[in-house]
Order: sequence, then C-alpha cells, then structure tokens
Amino acid sequence: MNKQEITIVVVLFLALLGWGYYQRQQAASRPPVFPTEVAPTAAANAVDQAAAPEVEAPAAASAPVAPVPVVASAPAPESAKHALPELELLLTNAVASVTVSSWGGSITRVELKDYREMADADSGPVVLDLSSHPALSLSGLNGFSTAHDYELQVAADGNAILITRQTDDGLRLERRLELGENYRIKLTDTFINGCTSPIALPEYALALGPMEAVRTKASTRGQVYLGLDSLADQGGAKVQRWGRKGQGTLESIPGLFGGSSGGGCSRNRMPVDLMPKSVEQVIAAPQTWVAAKNKFFVQILAPEEPAVACTLYASRDEEAQRFAVNTVSADVKLGAKLIGPGERVAREAAYYVGPKKFKILKTLGQRQDEVMLYAWWQWFRWLCRGLLATLNGIQAVIPGGYGVAIILLTLIVRTLFWPITHKSTQSMKEMQKVQPLVKEIREKYKDKPQKMNQEVMALYKVHKINPMAGCLPILVQMPVFIALFTVLRSAVELRYADFLWIADLSEPEGILAGALPFPAGGLNILPLVMAATMFWQQKLTPSGGDPQQQKMMQFMPIFMLFMFYSMPSALVLYWSVSQGVSIAQMLHSRRLTTKAEERV
Repeated sequence: MNKQEITIVVVLFLALLGWGYYQRQQAASRPPVFPTEVAPTAAANAVDQAAAPEVEAPAAASAPVAPVPVVASAPAPESAKHALPELELLLTNAVASVTVSSWGGSITRVELKDYREMADADSGPVVLDLSSHPALSLSGLNGFSTAHDYELQVAADGNAILITRQTDDGLRLERRLELGENYRIKLTDTFINGCTSPIALPEYALALGPMEAVRTKASTRGQVYLGLDSLADQGGAKVQRWGRKGQGTLESIPGLFGGSSGGGCSRNRMPVDLMPKSVEQVIAAPQTWVAAKNKFFVQILAPEEPAVACTLYASRDEEAQRFAVNTVSADVKLGAKLIGPGERVAREAAYYVGPKKFKILKTLGQRQDEVMLYAWWQWFRWLCRGLLATLNGIQAVIPGGYGVAIILLTLIVRTLFWPITHKSTQSMKEMQKVQPLVKEIREKYKDKPQKMNQEVMALYKVHKINPMAGCLPILVQMPVFIALFTVLRSAVELRYADFLWIADLSEPEGILAGALPFPAGGLNILPLVMAATMFWQQKLTPSGGDPQQQKMMQFMPIFMLFMFYSMPSALVLYWSVSQGVSIAQMLHSRRLTTKAEERV
C-alpha cells in the first residue's frame, strides 16, 4: 500500500468514526421512545361483527334460543403456580436437541450439538435457555398460557411431540411440534370447539424465546450484536432492523431506553439507574416473519398466515455500571377467528432456531437469510455472500481450516487486482522521476498556488502520468475489504476456528489475557506483523509528493496498529497477508525493472 492509499484508508476510517459519533449525538438529543398501541385490525373487527348476529337454533327446538359466542379472551394475570409437576420431552436430530415442557406446552431449551459453548475442545454444546420466555408459548388466550399444564406425548412416528389441553369453555388445543431437517421446527396448532355455541377466538400472541448477548473482545467490545428483524407483509417490503422510531439498525435498540444509539455503553444524558429495566415496542402492521438474534445465532418465527402485528422486547443489564442491552425477544400476534360448534381451525408456523449460517438460511425462503449482518444495498449484499461462499468453498476442499482459507482468499483477491496494482506502481515510479521538475515548479510558483497546480498538472500530462493512478487500487479494493469486515465479524463458521496460535479467528488473539498488565485484553501478534509489513512496504514504495506529507505518512503504521489491534483475528490475518503479497509483488516488479535496465 503506497502513501496515497494509506491516506484514503485513514480518511475512510475517520469518516466512519465521525458518522458513529454523529449518530450517538443524535440519539442523545432524542426523547425516550415508549411502547405504542396496536391499531384495531381487520381480523378483530371481523370477530366483533361475527359475534353480533344471532345464530339460528335447530328447527326441532320448541323454544328457539340464540346462543352467544363464547369469547376466549385474556383474563386477569394468572398465577404461575402449576397443579402438576413439570414433564419434559425431547425432540432430537443430528444437529439439535429441543426440550418441550408441559408447563405452557412450549420450548424451554435448545441444544446446538455442532457448536461448542467455549473454545476448549472438551466444551459442551451451545445451549439456548428460553425458559424465561418460552418459544412458541401462547399469551392473550384464556386457559392457554405458560401458567397452565398441558399433556405431552411422543407421536406414533417418533419425530414429533403432541401437546393437548382443553379449557372449561370447551375449547381444545391440539398442538404438534415436529423437528425437521437441520434446525427447523414445524408448529401446527389445531383449535377444536367442543361445545354447542361458537367460540370467538381473539387475537393472541405466539412467542419467540429470548436471545442473550454474546460479548466479544473485538474493537466493538461494547457491542453485543443483538438484533430484532422483521419482514412486513406487503409487496416490495424490505427487511427491517427495528429499534429506533420503528426501524433502524441493531445498534439503535438502546434508543428505546432513552439511551445511546451505538455500541453497548451509554453516552447519553440519562443516568443508567434511571432507565427502564426493559422496554417493548409494538409494530402495528402485518408481518411475514420476525427474528431475534445475537452475533452467531438466531430464532425466526414465520406464521403461515401473516401476523397482524408483532411486539419487540429488550432488557438491559441491571448489574452493569454502563448501559448495555443483554436480552431481546419478540412475539407475533395472530388474527382473531370465529370457531363454530364442532369446527376445527388449524394454524401452522415455521420456527427456526440455530446458527446464522447462510447456506441453511437461504433454504428457508421469504428472505429470511437477510437476518445476516449484511448491508441493505443489493450489490454489496451479493458481494458479501460471494466472499463467504468462496471462503466456505475453499475451506471445504483445502485442508488447514479457515486460517488457510483466508490466506488463499487473499491470494485470489490480490491476483484479480494485480493488473491495477502493477499499473499503480508503474505510475508511482514515473511520478518519482519527474519529482525534481515538480520541485522546481513549486519553488517558482510558491506564491501562486493556483498557477502552481496548473503547471504541475500540465507536467503530468506531458509525461502521460495520471496522479490518481496510485489511488485506484485501494478504491477498488475498499468494497472488498469492507465486505470482508462485514462477513468476518459475525460469520458463525469462524467461531472458535483456530489457526496456528490463534484459538478463535472471530476474536482478537488475546494471548496471556489476564496474565499481562498491559494490554488488558492480552497480546495480539498479528497486528504487530501487519504494522511491520506496512513499514516495510513504505520503504519499498516509490516516494513522491510533498516531503512533509511523507514524514507524516511514516506514522501511519502506528496509527493502523492501534486501529486494528482489537479487531477480529480473521480480518487482521487477511490484511497482513494482503500486505505481504503486495510486498512480494513490488519486489518482483523491482527485479524486472533492474533486469530491463541491465539489458539497456
């Protein structure tokens, strides 16, 4: 990377930092956002209209009576005390084990067998504890909450659990939970009216379980990567990342607390102890699906018939001295129904609980793969996906794990950009040759800056030099670098992927963390290697331009060292290898130039 390229990198990073600061200032000046009310829905109005007319009695009845629909509405808050002991059954396949509880007839625990809880090789699997807000639990429906006992039994085919409960009103629920391929669960709720009067089933909620924060050692160490996404049920709708004024990025969730919009620490004017412990936001619009996610894992709930609304929940870490969101969850609200005597009404939903792995998510349909942390720009999203697919493809066929795959991906990228890089190097050499003439022009017109620039540009034109040619390689490569940063910071494939001395490519190295007084997070070797290669490359790059600027650029390796020191190891590995390849290309070009001069 030459001096012009380093300048562009620094400017871009400073622009990103400035934008983040601007967002935080904007968030600090906004008032807190409080839960909104759900507007009456068409489904609810339909029930009201259906409940009004009388229902004809049988012709044989001597005294006709018009039965009134029984409204299965939400009662006052129910006690969580259960009459029966809890019964738990397991749904299991090759990758997941799902615990279903008789208390609420819902999912309280999910074990992901292919993912370790800790970096240690003998660590147990990741366990998602959903017991505080069980997944697929019902609320707002009299007699069918988590405070009630359900009957559980394994289906005859052995791959599903049957859950049943009947209320005193004569409404019976027959639920079937079937664990399918990978991490998919199919939910079928069948409501049966066992009485002689119609039952007005009101709007009720179906829950996603809570997702807890995944703390990181990366430069965004305050960022916990918690998010809530949804897709509205309307043509051309975009996947929304909720949190601020109904839509925004995952970093804006703190705005609901009246807090900062960025990171995990509060930079607002409200003390943490005055913030609410939890908040909720009602999205009063039909939704195709809703998702709750952390850095590596996600839950997605997609009812077969679109939800009439959804509610998003977030809670903060009460023990932390600084503000940090530590849990998010969501409910979808299903529309009202009128169930006639003896009638059965079945409702289905697809529930995914597992890793944010694009290869799996893309098979779910309905654009559920967009829960990945990619940009909204379509072209950039495809670039991220292409890089991730290439990385996974290399890892699948070349031994050595993801560290080797990242190195090979770097070589591929550098090879593709070799013609541009070579042309840039040649342009820098030509600029170096005319520097004595440029110096003369600057001395001659030092009091006339406009005239000086005109003369310098005229000189470049005579010698057929493009002064912007040195910037072209970095401008072309920056989208690739940003896409890799986007992919590598939350790719579940890199979680606990080791390489040489690195235990986790998704995190900084953190060697001897806790044993060294400085740095606090441990020693990171790769950023030091990266800074050394940058310094070496500066020595090899043809010099040109303002001498004062050249002196300033000598500090860029130190600046970049601090910038990259706490970033994920995978990203620093890519940048270090890219620098090494650039040095090799420059040495090769220098040898070719020397041989050409010797022949002359």
